[in-house]
Amino acid sequence: MERDLIETRRFYHKIAEPAWLEFKTTINIIKDLKKLGVADIKYGKKIHKEDLIFGRPTPLKISSYAETIKTREDFDFSEILMGYTGLIATIDTGRPGKTFAFRFDIDALPIKESTDKFHKPFREGFASQNQGSMHACGHDGHLSMGIFLAKWILENKNNLSGKYILIFQPGEEGLRGAKSLSESAYLNDIDYFFAGHLGMGLTSGKVGVGTTGFLASTKLDIIFKGHSSHAAARPEEGKNANLAAASALLNLETIAQHSKGMARLNVGVIKGGTARNIISDKAVLEMETRGANDEVNNFLVTRAIQVVKGASVQYDLDYEVKIAGSAPAIEKADYKFYEEINQILVEKGFDTVKNPDFKASEDVCYYINKVNSEGGSAIHFIFGSDLAAGHHNKAFDFDEKSLLMGLEVYKECIKYLNKNGKS
Repeated sequence: MERDLIETRRFYHKIAEPAWLEFKTTINIIKDLKKLGVADIKYGKKIHKEDLIFGRPTPLKISSYAETIKTREDFDFSEILMGYTGLIATIDTGRPGKTFAFRFDIDALPIKESTDKFHKPFREGFASQNQGSMHACGHDGHLSMGIFLAKWILENKNNLSGKYILIFQPGEEGLRGAKSLSESAYLNDIDYFFAGHLGMGLTSGKVGVGTTGFLASTKLDIIFKGHSSHAAARPEEGKNANLAAASALLNLETIAQHSKGMARLNVGVIKGGTARNIISDKAVLEMETRGANDEVNNFLVTRAIQVVKGASVQYDLDYEVKIAGSAPAIEKADYKFYEEINQILVEKGFDTVKNPDFKASEDVCYYINKVNSEGGSAIHFIFGSDLAAGHHNKAFDFDEKSLLMGLEVYKECIKYLNKNGKS
């Protein structure tokens, strides 16, 4: 199983695709699940809430990439090629029991993978074949665990009860995909929810149980809309969007502070103008806020928009704010459940770390909060893995032995809760 799991990971590493363009990835996951015998697979428009999809590429970018997909399958994947990626697979044992859900992210990053001879994926022939896209955060490993978890559930179906929902989510990077899927009509009344992430500061062999420290975050695109004119002959007729963006940038970086927890604000991209002798009529800021909790993050978003509005008034032009992604913090962690799961894993011989600090944002929190609010129990793991380079680096790679460990954690949770779950 370990060999097959690694080979599956390497296959998906080669076809890395970024958010909302996971066409080959989604199609191949469906194919793999069908081969295993999973009959209930939902995908396309029906698993998404249209108004909750964040950061989707332009229609031109979607259609251009869709034209490169040359495959024939025994199922209709036309809506996948429209940007409705991801899928929800359900395995029903046919016996009364609890509903288990597992989330696996499937998207890659817009990074050109290293071609250094010391980079294992390149050296061993499984580097990304999709120019400019790379699995630099371990999602190829996550989704591979999901496929093999489905295999194990099917093989042990006669010894299990209840239902098992496997969520293969697009667009985790940039916090773009979970909100849409978490509100799907197919994800209600979940008793137990599980998710995990490879690496994240833990070494190989360690299992982080009940991850904490998820930061609430909002990704914002700010567009200043001015009026162009000749910079020498008619400067007074122009409304300089670049000046508004520059003013906003300087003031935005002063507001990241709050007495109720950690606050972060960063403008990562600033672009505007078309030529040195033209007053710029458009400028864009791509920024993010992060807070230790939703209150802090919402404060930052509100203040950021006020700063943007002030800059637009200052330079007499218009502006637009678009949400490009978001994630909440965990509203109420189920520490009792975390301790229960930690205890069973310790008894099974796992080397656990209780409540590791994630120190970043993850849209998995949408599912966790929903399940907890509806009376279920949700938990996130960190599967320790020695890394060749850090997350989001062109030379990123993880210890593939960690894949089997993560899969075994999920299996032990299922076996334990089938026998000892809440009544």
